[in-house]
Order: sequence, then structure tokens, then C-alpha cells
Amino acid sequence: MKARFVNFILLVLLLLTASCQPKPEKRAEKVAREQMTQVMGEDAVDRSVIEVRPSKVGWMVIFQEANASCEEGFSLIGACRFGKRVFRDVYACVERNWSIRQMGYSGESESLGQEDLCQVPVPELPTGEPNP
Repeated sequence: MKARFVNFILLVLLLLTASCQPKPEKRAEKVAREQMTQVMGEDAVDRSVIEVRPSKVGWMVIFQEANASCEEGFSLIGACRFGKRVFRDVYACVERNWSIRQMGYSGESESLGQEDLCQVPVPELPTGEPNP
């Protein structure tokens, strides 16, 4: 009887612990939100409607209606080289190890479609040294 009670308590504790863990989608959103605040500014992140989609690499986190602008400090490499622009939607690819290696954006008037824009990383090939 005592062993059954202990097993029951352990099961309840396990279930409570498991239910308190954040869902992977929520964690992906949190990781992307933190990173994208630095990339496009807090205002653009706050005004976005955030959508998390499953992806080949993990999750594609889309900041819809972000309207991130170069004037507000949008700093994705190469995005602002042609003057002051506004980017309607911005996305980040959160990988299963919780890192972000890919980001992108749509133009001012177009929205991102339904396709998965996250690319699976190309495996690094070993560099061979020439034989003497």
C-alpha cells in the first residue's frame, strides 16, 4: 500500500513537472523575439503579429505587419543599402538547438507566403590537405 502511494505521488510530480515546461513553439517565439528586438527594434517587434510555423530546421517565426524600417534601426545585413526602406514581414528560423542562423524579410507591400523559407544547413565537408 505504501509503495503504491509513493508511486502515485511520484507520477503526480512527474506530470506536474512536464506540464510546467514551455511548449517548443513558445520557446521558439521567445528566442526569436529576443534576437529580433536587436535586429529590428523593440517597437517593430511589439507591433508585430507573431506566428510560429513548423519548419525543416525547427520553427519559422514570422513577425507579420512589423513594418520594420531602416530609420528605426532595422539592421539585417544588406537590407538598407539602397536607402530608407520598410519591411512589412520579417522572419527568423529557430533551429532545434535554439539558435538562429537565418533571417529574412518581405517588401513593403507584399506579405510572406505559406512556404517554409528556412533552409536546412549544408553539412560542412572536411577540408582535405593535399598529399605531398
